[in-house]
Amino acid sequence: MPYSKYDPNAPIENRFLAALPPDELERILPKLEEVELKFGQKMYERGETIQYVYFPTGCIFSLLAVGPDDLTLEMGIVGREGMAGLPVFMDESVSVFRVIVQGSGKAMRMSATDFAFECEHDETLRHMMLRLGHLRLVQSSLSSACHRFHDVEKRLVRWILMTSDRLQNSEIPVTNTFLSQILGMSPKEATDAGEILKKRELIRYSHDRLEIIDRPNLLAAACKCYSLIRNEENAFPVPI
Repeated sequence: MPYSKYDPNAPIENRFLAALPPDELERILPKLEEVELKFGQKMYERGETIQYVYFPTGCIFSLLAVGPDDLTLEMGIVGREGMAGLPVFMDESVSVFRVIVQGSGKAMRMSATDFAFECEHDETLRHMMLRLGHLRLVQSSLSSACHRFHDVEKRLVRWILMTSDRLQNSEIPVTNTFLSQILGMSPKEATDAGEILKKRELIRYSHDRLEIIDRPNLLAAACKCYSLIRNEENAFPVPI
C-alpha cells in the first residue's frame, strides 16, 4: 500500500492521538507513516500476526468475527476516534478479528513493536488504551446481542447510524455483498431490509451507496443497542 512519513507539522486528524499531551504526541509522531486505504481492503486476518497498528484519519475499519464456512459478523467499527490493533496493547501479536476498510481514506500506522514500547512507557496512552478496550468490549457485546435478539431491519438501522457517525456523512459507500458479510445475513435479506427502509423514505439505497435522508425518523427506528453504544462512546475520552 502507498505510504509516506507523516508530516509533523500537519494537523492531527485522528482524535485519539490528538488527545495525548503535546510532549507525548511529539515523541510518537516520528514513528508514524501515512497510508492511503481502499474500500474492502483487508488489514488483518483472524489469526494473523499484527505488523502495524492503524489510526484512522479519513477511513473507517470494520472488525469482523469469522465463524465456520467463513461466515462473518461485524463486532465493532473504528473511526478517527480510535485505532485498530488493540491486541498489541494486551501483549498479543495475533488479531482475533478480520479487519477490513469500510470507508476509503487515509490512516496513520505505527509498527506493532514501536506501539507496544510506547504503551509500556507512556502512562496517558496506557490509560486511554484501557478505556478503548472497554469501549470495544461494549461494542462487541451489544453487537452480538443485537444480532441475536433483533430483526434484520433493526440491525441494519444500528449499523447505518454507527457508520454515519464515524464517517460524519449521510452517504455511506457499501455494496449489497459487503453489507451481507458485515451484518451476518444473506444478500437477499440485506436487499429486503434496505428496501423496507427505502419504502419508509428513511434512506436511498443503490448497488454501491446508501444515503440517510431522514435521520430523525431513522433514529426513532433504531433499537436500544444503538443508544447504549452511543452513550458509552460519548463517555469515552475522545467522543465519536
